[in-house]
Amino acid sequence: MDFLISVFADALPSGPDLALAFAAVLFSTTLKAFAGFGFGLSVVPLLSLIMHPAQAVPMALMLDLIGSSQLVPMARKKADWKSLKLLVPAAFVCIPFGIYALSVVPGDSLRIAIAAILLATVALMATGARLPEHLPVPAVLGVGGLAGALSGGMAMPGPPVMVYFLARPVTAAVNRSSLLMFFFFTDVGSIATGLVSGIVGLKIVLLAIMLSPALILGNVAGHWLFGKAHETLYRRIALSLLTIIAVVTLVEAIRG
Repeated sequence: MDFLISVFADALPSGPDLALAFAAVLFSTTLKAFAGFGFGLSVVPLLSLIMHPAQAVPMALMLDLIGSSQLVPMARKKADWKSLKLLVPAAFVCIPFGIYALSVVPGDSLRIAIAAILLATVALMATGARLPEHLPVPAVLGVGGLAGALSGGMAMPGPPVMVYFLARPVTAAVNRSSLLMFFFFTDVGSIATGLVSGIVGLKIVLLAIMLSPALILGNVAGHWLFGKAHETLYRRIALSLLTIIAVVTLVEAIRG
């Protein structure tokens, strides 16, 4: 018992840092429940302001898995399973490569890479570029593999699959559900790999549990907002918020 109390006390950050972490998780969960994407893209840069990215990434994976489990029953009914059957296995193969990069790349370099990926993704999505409804199998596997590497290394599988789903002529409901299911599966794979490699430790698990109320509130708020907004509005809001996060993260990384 004394050991658990000691570990719990060690996992508890200072008051201001805990408040910032709670706000970051609440915002990021609301964004994901609203748009179907954006949790890792937003929460990792925000958590990186109070902890090293090597801690922020596995923390984001744990939180995302807890939050996604609430949305799976709804999302699985509308998801594009034909695409997911190619994307998910390819992602699992490449997750360990991302985990390895996380253990050797300096923190500021990771922050710069995170911001650059986020800005590039937002810019591409803002152009309104469209993909054909049916892509060659190797192309879909490549999207999944890149997403897996980004999931393991930065808790950010989003950029490749966001472009894949949102740039195809598919309804917002199908896109949102497909993204939610993909993120759920990649979270499971990344956390399993992280536990084996030692990157996901007891301290991270405990802090994720402490922040879980923010996940519940964010899922409720985001689901309600999705029901109120039309497709154009939800994309515009999500891209605007992600752009702000990317710029702030890049400035902080450059300042060191």
